[in-house]
Amino acid sequence: MFGRLAAVSAAVAVSVLQAGAAQATPAPGMLPAPGGPLPVGTTTMHLVQHGRPDPFAPGSDRELMVSVFYPAADVTNLPRAHAVSAVVLPALERQLGVSLPVLLSNSYQDAPVAAGSYPVVLFSPGQSTPRLLGTGAAEELASRGYVVVTIDHTGDSPVIEFPGDRIVGPAPQFTSLPGGQRRDIQVADVEYVLDALTALHAGTDPDAENRPLPSGLGAALDLTHLGAFGHSLGGTTMVEAAAQDPRIDAVLDLDGAVADNEDWGKSGTDGVRQPLLVLRSEQTIDNGSGHGAFDAMLDHAHSWKTELELTNSAHNDLTDLNRLIPSPTYMGANAVVGPIPPARADAAVRTTVTSFFDKFLRGNESTALEHPETIPDITVMR
Repeated sequence: MFGRLAAVSAAVAVSVLQAGAAQATPAPGMLPAPGGPLPVGTTTMHLVQHGRPDPFAPGSDRELMVSVFYPAADVTNLPRAHAVSAVVLPALERQLGVSLPVLLSNSYQDAPVAAGSYPVVLFSPGQSTPRLLGTGAAEELASRGYVVVTIDHTGDSPVIEFPGDRIVGPAPQFTSLPGGQRRDIQVADVEYVLDALTALHAGTDPDAENRPLPSGLGAALDLTHLGAFGHSLGGTTMVEAAAQDPRIDAVLDLDGAVADNEDWGKSGTDGVRQPLLVLRSEQTIDNGSGHGAFDAMLDHAHSWKTELELTNSAHNDLTDLNRLIPSPTYMGANAVVGPIPPARADAAVRTTVTSFFDKFLRGNESTALEHPETIPDITVMR
């Protein structure tokens, strides 16, 4: 699957930002507002894993940037967060040769955290795409009482902004690695992020610059109810992380599997013991990419499992990209997003994601997943 996406993966971030320029209007934000009752706050953390060499930066420790979305208390007079910051814009404009707007999210920057303890969910994006493309689902979950952490994997993400206005682009050697090796680098990232969240919950500020985080953020983390989801390579990463790390309680894969001739990892041989949901695009079904790996992942899963398909969809309809570029859109012979209307794709994905984590992190037995065939534009495959 990742080989098939190599020709279009770099274009994904380009498409997001070009679309923002083409569709710039006085609209309130780049994405629909989340449907939950709670306002959403957001902050970022710079994490440095001392003692773990970065495979793409010799002599340097591995470092990551993450965004945290959480239920907010009072957002009165607080600024909305930029989905793409003004610091990143010049580098992207030079790369693309176009003028770009500053896109707003539906979250409020560094808002105070609403009192309470909330299940935690981690998100990993697809290959060569930024954590930006998981914003819609992250905001949706946060508005319903979750803390969601989205991860940019350094060396893969097209543009990452680090403190001090430092911009880091992709490592050329990343895409030349076998899919299993790319996945394993990112699995290690996920495990480190979990360690950092554990430290935050214990009262330590894991931010490399010790930047003050929103008050109460650590106490809000309920790490005894921990979920993970990701798209494409990020989905494969999260399923493998669940197979290796029992801290993860439930895992959702959005159209992610390594190629059939690749190393399937522990998730494809021993299997995951946590509940597993695979939501696939119709495009992936049609072209046969990763079928053996998907089957192995599901066949070896030991707990609740199901496989769903999003009707009339392409690979990136399972991300926020479908809201940012016209449907359908093609890059060469490949559909970047399919003919499904963006609002329908977005609704199906948000319903599936929230229902899954409500069911397995909150024990809610009355979610849409009790009868998934009733979710519009979703087909039950197994």
